[in-house]
Amino acid sequence: MFDAAISLYAQAGWAGFTFEAIARRSGVGKAALYGRWPDRGVLLRQTLEARWLAPAAIDTGGLGGDLKALAEQVFAARAGLHARTASWMNLDGEAHPEVRAVVAPYVESTIREGRAIVRRAIARGEIPGSVNPGLLMDLVVGAVSNHITTTPERLRGTMIARREAFIETLVATVLKGVGES
Repeated sequence: MFDAAISLYAQAGWAGFTFEAIARRSGVGKAALYGRWPDRGVLLRQTLEARWLAPAAIDTGGLGGDLKALAEQVFAARAGLHARTASWMNLDGEAHPEVRAVVAPYVESTIREGRAIVRRAIARGEIPGSVNPGLLMDLVVGAVSNHITTTPERLRGTMIARREAFIETLVATVLKGVGES
């Protein structure tokens, strides 16, 4: 069900994210959808929680591993089958206050979870306590997002093929910059 819903949202955004369209794509009856979700906003939030970014699932025991895992998640989300989801979330959030309201708890939760990665590293003594968790997340997530969105279509295959090297270099650069112990 969530696979069909994320696929539909990535393709059509809020305007196309209807119970009727989700029922058609998933093979689940509309009555079953209405029985489980009171409205499509709740379904969208739960779809994002189930199929989009999940930084809470990341804990490799070290900051380097955690940042690589996060960068992989972001890369997969932004360059994968459902890459347009992020764009739709931004556009729909601006155009439809109900989307902004329903997606906000998910977005805030992923931000908190990302920052928790940095706070755990500080608690383990891997990096100084002066490191700003939000800034460190911006460096990693922003770099991956920018890399993907600014790569010309003709170079997309090469970019994807070199993903691992890009992530290794990015994480090494960030760790050097924050003075990993």
